[in-house]
Amino acid sequence: MYKYHGGKDMKKALILAVFLICASLAVSAQGLYLDVGIGFGKAWTVFDGDDVVDELGSDVHAIAIDLGLKAGYGPFGKIPLYVVGELGGMGHRIYKNLDYIQFNSYIIGPGVIFYPIPLIQLGLSMGYSYVSNQSNLSSLDEIYGYNSKGGFAYNISAAVDLGFLGNHGTLIGIKYFNAINTLEVLDASEKSSMISIFVRYTHRKKPPLLF
Repeated sequence: MYKYHGGKDMKKALILAVFLICASLAVSAQGLYLDVGIGFGKAWTVFDGDDVVDELGSDVHAIAIDLGLKAGYGPFGKIPLYVVGELGGMGHRIYKNLDYIQFNSYIIGPGVIFYPIPLIQLGLSMGYSYVSNQSNLSSLDEIYGYNSKGGFAYNISAAVDLGFLGNHGTLIGIKYFNAINTLEVLDASEKSSMISIFVRYTHRKKPPLLF
């Protein structure tokens, strides 16, 4: 029987998030970059080549949520570029009535943010990935509910940066997330992806004009 160990993973993730924020503050309050927020959208989870929603039948429903935090430094002189570290992930819940299985895929790694103009933000992150799946049904838990040996994930995003007070602002944008992991049992492959619309609070030194 699979035993859920997601709590330990979340503790490590929270410790890393605190470290990222503290490290950024230590570098320079003036050059601090920080954003945090939530997104909703459409997700796909493929387990050993088979789409899980298709495997579970047409009468199931699905929701997907994206959460994340970025912290770093920038811009660099007259170059509207920021270097960040990201802790984020997606949750893809497939359910019928009160029964569910949720695929949680995470990313921890470096990234860059670029402003071609002060109103538009482009982002790219990539790095280590892990999964922590869960279900309230033992039959599904034993099939899908394994933690991963590790993997790789990346995301790309584009957003409108609406500054409203000094270095504070709001990001409204779209993001694509993709994670590939090898699970602990039978070396099964889990691939998760998501397209989301997000809203995030941001604190940044405003980017200079590129031209």
